[in-house]
Amino acid sequence: MNHIYELGSNLQRLLSILKKNRESVPRELLRTRYHDAYYQLLSQINQAARTFACTVLTHRLILNPYISMEEQVAVINRTIQESNLIPQMNHCLGCNYDVQLFHNLVLKLREQIDLALWPFVNQETCLVADLDDLEKEPIIYNTLTHQVYEQNTWIDRKIDLTWKLLIYSSERTYDTSATTPTMQERIENNERTYYEPVAGI
Repeated sequence: MNHIYELGSNLQRLLSILKKNRESVPRELLRTRYHDAYYQLLSQINQAARTFACTVLTHRLILNPYISMEEQVAVINRTIQESNLIPQMNHCLGCNYDVQLFHNLVLKLREQIDLALWPFVNQETCLVADLDDLEKEPIIYNTLTHQVYEQNTWIDRKIDLTWKLLIYSSERTYDTSATTPTMQERIENNERTYYEPVAGI
């Protein structure tokens, strides 16, 4: 989270410079006499905004490692494009110069992405039975989120699966012995696995 804070602080610093420039110098002069410096600043803001947004969107993002990364990324892209939040994000940057509002919109988008990915993640939800005590009621558990389902809500609780029987409610059509690169690995390899949420100011 410190990294996200640092990215947000850097973005806010750039936006403050942009706001000051626009308030001090007519827009036409910024686009002509100060063209190079002005558009370099806009480019820096767009890059900083993309980095900030993508970091928030992918921070601890849970994907199903047994399902095609391309299929899940396609869902992410479609969710972003259909969210109608991109224009609002651009407005926060170009008109309000407000990173906090921008952050709130990115978090809202992240919630939509998590919801869209749930059908993939939910395939790893199972009943966990204790082989040492088969009379004990099984626990509903998701092996990807490490959460148990109790009283109509998911609760963080990692379970030791030693000597436990995992019973899945539906047949999974994939090989759980195979894995695909994680989202973070794809990003580190500079692969375009996500939509760029900030088009311009």
